[in-house]
Amino acid sequence: MSTVAEIESAIEKLPAGEVHRLLDRLLAKSSNGVTKPKTGAELAKLWPVRFHLPPSEAEALAADLTDARAKQPVVRPSAWE
Repeated sequence: MSTVAEIESAIEKLPAGEVHRLLDRLLAKSSNGVTKPKTGAELAKLWPVRFHLPPSEAEALAADLTDARAKQPVVRPSAWE
């Protein structure tokens, strides 16, 4: 796997025409919805088929999430809301 520095270095070595072609391709992907963030419902559908944790890791993750939620401050609406 390449680091960001390696990727940036490789891009800097490309001819100008190739850089423009790469930028056009990246911009086309971001404008056609390919990089659209997933909603919670979409992620919930993907989770069972794409992400697999061993039981011990799943339990550790669940415990970590529960602990983080308990530490969250209570958000009260401001007087302006």
